[in-house]
Amino acid sequence: MLSIGLLLFFIQVKAQNRLFKGHIYDSQTRQPLAGVIIVNSDGQTIAKSDVKGYFELGTSSAEGQVKASLRGYKFQLIKLRADESELNVQMEADAVSLNEVRVESYNGNKTNKETAGGIALITARDINRGNAVSFQSALNGIPGVRMDQSTLSEARISIRGNGVRASYGIRNVKIYLNEIPVTEADGTTRIEALDVNSIGRAEVIKGPASSIYGAGTAGVINFQLQRSPYQEQSLEASGLIGANGLHRLATTYRSGGDKVNSYVSYGWQEYNGYREHSTDMRRFLTGNFQLFPSDKRIITLLINRTTQHSQIPGSLTLDQVNTNPLQANATNLDKAAGRYQNWTRIGLGQQYRFNDQFSNTTSVFTYFYDLNHPLPYAYIRNYYQSYGGRTRFSYDPEFKTLPTRFTIGAEFNEGLTKGTQYVNNHGTEGAVNSNVDYQNTQYSLFYQSETALGPKTTLTLGLSYNSLRYDVKDYLKQNQSGLKKFDPQASPRIALSHNFSDALSLHASVSSGFSPPSSSEIKNVDGSINPTLQAEKALNYELNAKGNLLKSRLEYDLALFKMDMKGELIGQSVQQGITIYNNAGKTSHNGAELSLSYQLLKAEDQQQILSLRPFVAVTYSDFKFKDYKILNAQNQVTATYDGHQLTGIAPWVFNAGLDLETRSGVYFYGSYFYSDALPLNDANSAFNPSYQVLNAKIGYKKMLLKCLEANVYGGLDNILNKSYSSIVSLNAVGYGGAQPAYFNPSPKRNGYAGLNLKYIF
Repeated sequence: MLSIGLLLFFIQVKAQNRLFKGHIYDSQTRQPLAGVIIVNSDGQTIAKSDVKGYFELGTSSAEGQVKASLRGYKFQLIKLRADESELNVQMEADAVSLNEVRVESYNGNKTNKETAGGIALITARDINRGNAVSFQSALNGIPGVRMDQSTLSEARISIRGNGVRASYGIRNVKIYLNEIPVTEADGTTRIEALDVNSIGRAEVIKGPASSIYGAGTAGVINFQLQRSPYQEQSLEASGLIGANGLHRLATTYRSGGDKVNSYVSYGWQEYNGYREHSTDMRRFLTGNFQLFPSDKRIITLLINRTTQHSQIPGSLTLDQVNTNPLQANATNLDKAAGRYQNWTRIGLGQQYRFNDQFSNTTSVFTYFYDLNHPLPYAYIRNYYQSYGGRTRFSYDPEFKTLPTRFTIGAEFNEGLTKGTQYVNNHGTEGAVNSNVDYQNTQYSLFYQSETALGPKTTLTLGLSYNSLRYDVKDYLKQNQSGLKKFDPQASPRIALSHNFSDALSLHASVSSGFSPPSSSEIKNVDGSINPTLQAEKALNYELNAKGNLLKSRLEYDLALFKMDMKGELIGQSVQQGITIYNNAGKTSHNGAELSLSYQLLKAEDQQQILSLRPFVAVTYSDFKFKDYKILNAQNQVTATYDGHQLTGIAPWVFNAGLDLETRSGVYFYGSYFYSDALPLNDANSAFNPSYQVLNAKIGYKKMLLKCLEANVYGGLDNILNKSYSSIVSLNAVGYGGAQPAYFNPSPKRNGYAGLNLKYIF
């Protein structure tokens, strides 16, 4: 009897001392979260994560549930199981408290409010506020950022005016996916390979970020693929239909375990197009895996395969728009202009913590695609393959005086393009007129230190060293082969931050950046390499004020900046299909950006309303040409535009919205976008009129049968049925006395509806 009693006592003591331990991470960035409070079912605090995200908790039971909470993140319920004592908890950012979310930008693991510079966050909810087939509404909700798009085949992203002059694709903006470069080695980017619905979050750095990300005067967009909610295993099927033949089907598998986090999605999307000759077809396969083999190591694997078949309707003249905005450009129609390509991207990454002071993050990747691209004046076939990697080491020597955290790293990207250009015979390949290989090599070395000058004051110093070269091999005109090496660039950054209180953090920074010309911009009129062409350079001065007011219900972010650009690339159209570039421009970019978000009602205020949040974003841009000359093929000045308004930039842009979520499952998202008139050419003789767009979406989300979640929704875009062109062809030239074709009419009023069904195992 005594033995039985001792055995029962031993079992009881062991149960009371059941120990669970682990780490808590941001689900998207994988950064450790400090200060997370863990409470039991009685509301008692039983654990708190340290600066490395580590925690330990003891319970009297091997089974149960506790709750983790941190300001800026959704609370997370943690199921405790007898067979799992090592936990890797992943918390999701709260889309209504983005000032408090930890950001990965500049490798600081600080909240957005504490980080110097113009930084904005986009969450999956921001993307899903619209029809979720484009990033346009989400990016245009950020002051200073603009995405122009009329059909799904063409998109242009600019940040603070940089990138708006790109003749195709995206220029001057560095784009990453899970820290893997999407931007090619020559600085161009196409984002059509990204499935909008698979993006969980994006961080946007506005202005030069060369101290840690290399080339790019506009800034950086770091997309993160979705990760599965913690401790959820589910299978979801979704469907979408809309105007102009839009339809999409997708299926997604999620598994958010403590050892492996898996996200796999396949999507099929087609769109007949708003205009003639504007169909678009996509196929997406995305896999995102996160493994936790030990408490010191996280491994990530990315697999992405995308197919796109898009027709390009082309730009129209003003008379053509007034006659029939649905028509395609006659030349595009005759030449069957389009883009048909397949992308494959594979990336492998690792985070390793050697000890509490020293850690490393490394990723390697390969990226390739094939492109079949009939254009109005040529038929292009390209095959592209790149490989590279990115690594950074972080070290905290734990100085007692002036505590400093050091980061050093490197990035390498090499891409090979095998391009053949043919005569376009009404959409079929004719005679070969060009056969050129480009081997582009880019690398950067970077350093950064963060020093605590006091409990609330931080000094950041950064420096990067960047190199780029193009090796051109012309098989038909061998005398035009050659090597183009750009002068190495050293780009410094200095920032000072002071946190006065929860209501105010002030940041001041000075940063420099550069953007080399792409491989398609380095040619002279005869096709030879221009030896004098160099990178555009920028110097940016910025002041930021961020904080929370009115009991943290009101979040604000105000940025004032002055950026001077020199050596800007000026395109000169010398004949149809041939444009040459010169470093002949200087511009001044002075502006102000303000974003406000107010939690009018919270869950604790009302029984039926979980959230009622109005928000607004305002951008003012005073961008001017300072020293801006147009040169012809003989480098003779043909026009001077000093003092003119910068082409393609609207002085005022306004975005506002209202989000409503209720306990019953009903939700509503509304948004309003206004763009001021903007000049269409450097001479400021033609303007795209101002326009406004009003969108709304309503839905109902509910759990059925305890394991089935249903989400049904519908929406209207351009409710006011306005006629406008979001994306325009800047500095278009009308040959033979024809009007310039500036305009790409955007869809008028159109609707969509969808249904998502998720089965939770």
